[in-house]
Amino acid sequence: MFYGYNISFSITALLIVGILLVIISIHYSTTNLVNRRYKFFLIGSFLLIALDLITVYTNAITDKIPVLLSQVLNGIYFFTGAIVAFLFLYYVISVAFQDREKKLRRILWIINISILFIFAGTLIANNWLGFYFYFSETFVYSHGPVYILVNLATILFVVESIVVMIINHKFFNKRQLITTILFYTFFFASFALQLSLFSDILLSDLGVAFGALLVFFSIETPDYIKLMTTLNELNELKASLEIQVANRTKELDEEKKSYEELTLETLSSLASVVDAKDHYTNGHSFRVAAYSKGIAETLGLSRQECEQIYFAGLIHDVGKIGINEAILTKPGKLDAGEYAIIQSHSALGGDILKGIKEFPIFEQVARSHHERYDGNGYPDKLKGEEIPFSARIVTVADTFDAMTSDRSYRKALSDEIAIKELYDHRGDQFDPIAVDAFMKLYDSFRDSIRNHVDDIAQGIDYSKPIKDLEKKRKKDEQHR
Repeated sequence: MFYGYNISFSITALLIVGILLVIISIHYSTTNLVNRRYKFFLIGSFLLIALDLITVYTNAITDKIPVLLSQVLNGIYFFTGAIVAFLFLYYVISVAFQDREKKLRRILWIINISILFIFAGTLIANNWLGFYFYFSETFVYSHGPVYILVNLATILFVVESIVVMIINHKFFNKRQLITTILFYTFFFASFALQLSLFSDILLSDLGVAFGALLVFFSIETPDYIKLMTTLNELNELKASLEIQVANRTKELDEEKKSYEELTLETLSSLASVVDAKDHYTNGHSFRVAAYSKGIAETLGLSRQECEQIYFAGLIHDVGKIGINEAILTKPGKLDAGEYAIIQSHSALGGDILKGIKEFPIFEQVARSHHERYDGNGYPDKLKGEEIPFSARIVTVADTFDAMTSDRSYRKALSDEIAIKELYDHRGDQFDPIAVDAFMKLYDSFRDSIRNHVDDIAQGIDYSKPIKDLEKKRKKDEQHR
């Protein structure tokens, strides 16, 4: 017993808070706002418990020390209690608001600091008026008429911290939420027990200390802070790398697109050169390209595949660049040697285009569009599915347009005869699937399919050389 009080709980509380304060000061980072405010709360709690022990002692020996000193010490004790509640409030606010609600935090700060100043003023006045507490003529510590109000500021700060926690509970992690609730539970329970059942035990000190100990377990450890810092740095690095990768990918996509456009423009120019060598076949490449695209769409191929087949059809005869014009435009029947030269255009076209690695379909179509489904074509005697599917499609389109176009050695056949020829040779000369798809495409127009070349080719991203040649082709057809 110590002057009528059992101070063992207060000494225990002082040790607990002291140890926590040492641990926080030495081992824990207080650059974190939450940790720093918890440390301030511990300092306040340590002073509060120490002052409680001091005032218990001085209140018992007021006949030996000035009364005014005892009054001041008691006033400082009650003010420290308000400070502790204030510091815990701002620990809660630092968790709840983090970097949000700056305007609201500023308003709360002004209000709460004003409450502290007002309370401090009333404690100073109490030294002369004694409305909170006073010492009688016999030097006995006594409660004043409004003693209950001496804890009003403390209660206001505690209630405010509870309200802040409830409203912003979603910003507390699980540990912070549980330990804060337990702190309030021990804080209020210890005060209630001291006032109602254990008036001779300074149990409230132990309640504050034990609550502080529980809150300690929600404080971010140095390892945790280091981990979070590392994770934040990694996230920033990841975001930076993602931006760099996205930018580089965009640059590569643009370079690839530019390269592809340049490639297609070059190939379109080659197609123009091929058609220009023989006025009888002028426009043949564009019609074959359009029919091939129409067949591909009818078969349900993707937009990209349809476009590639279109351009492959556009340059399928590029090998004719190496064929003498006299042979290409010979009005009569070709002899065996001349026919062999004409046949060589497909292999030559494949050799010209095999360097275009991005579009292997171009080489395949140029080389294999004269292969037959039964294996009797040229130049490689491929059979059935050995022939690239794109080449089988272009073969049907090429044959139909060749039959329905004027040649130096004959007049154009009618659509009906050409369609019958395709149908009669499906399975031997032509791929049945490609023929059936072309039949379906052909039947979708009431008049000749040749009148709808532009409609079928619609949606193709023409380059300038294609547009220019298309204009020239239409003009030549109108003139004839």
